[in-house]
Amino acid sequence: MMNTIFRQYTHDDSFEQVYVSTKFLKEYQIALTFAIDYDENGLPTNGVFRPTWDLTKVTPLAITQFKKNHPDVNVKVFISIGDNETQYPFSPKENKSWIDNATKSLTSIIKDKDYDLQVDGIDVFYQHIQANPTDFVECIGQVIKNLKEGGVIKVSSISPSFIVNKEYYFSLYKSYSSFIDWVDYQFQNEVTSVFDPNTLFDLYNKLATEFYPKKKLFAGYSAENQDWTTLSPIVFFLGGMDIIKRKKGPGISIHYHNYYDQN
Repeated sequence: MMNTIFRQYTHDDSFEQVYVSTKFLKEYQIALTFAIDYDENGLPTNGVFRPTWDLTKVTPLAITQFKKNHPDVNVKVFISIGDNETQYPFSPKENKSWIDNATKSLTSIIKDKDYDLQVDGIDVFYQHIQANPTDFVECIGQVIKNLKEGGVIKVSSISPSFIVNKEYYFSLYKSYSSFIDWVDYQFQNEVTSVFDPNTLFDLYNKLATEFYPKKKLFAGYSAENQDWTTLSPIVFFLGGMDIIKRKKGPGISIHYHNYYDQN
C-alpha cells in the first residue's frame, strides 16, 4: 500500500471529477491557480495579489463538500502565487513594499469570509523571474516567513523548474528551508524532452542528491496539451510510479488548468 500525497493544480472545481482512492492516498492537495500581483489590465501591482481562479466554482461549499466526500483523506488547500505565463513575471518595484503588500493581500485573501476556502498554505509558482536571485530570495522567503509566523498558513511549498531552479529556488530553499515544507519540481519545463520513464527517474534522483531532500520532493507534471511534447502523460505516469515505489518520493502533482476545455 502506498502512502502518497497527490496535488492537483486547478483554477476551477475540477477536483470534484478526480477519483480519490484512500487505498493509495494519505493527502490530497488542491492548489488554486493563480493569485497574481497584476491587475485586470495586466499591469503590475507590486505584491498586491488577487485571485484569478473561478470564484463561481471554487466556493466554500465546494471545498466543504469535497472534504465531506473524502473523510479518510487529509485534504489541504493551497493558494498558488505566480504563473506559468510570460506576461506575469516576478518583478517587484522595491523589496520592502512588495513584501508588505504581498503579506497583507495574501492574508486578506486567505482570511476573507467571502472566500472562506479553508486555506492551509501557499505555493510559489513563478516560472518567469525579472529580478536578481537575492531579491527573489528576500521577497518570497520573507512573505512565507511572515505568513507562517503570523499563523495565516500552516504549510508552504515552492515549485521550481529547470531554468529558475539553481539560482533562484535552490537559493531560496537554502535560506528558508525551515519554512518550506514541500518542493514540487515541474518536470514539464525541462529544456530537453523526457522520452522515457527511466530518464524521469534519473532526473528526480539527481534533484534529490544535489538540491532538495527526498522527503520533501514532489514530481510535478502538467497535463495541458502544450506540455506533452516535453513529457507525455504515459511517461510521467510510469516514471512517477517508479519514483514513489523505488525512490519513496512523498508525492506527485498534476496541472488540470483547462480541465473543462479538454473534456
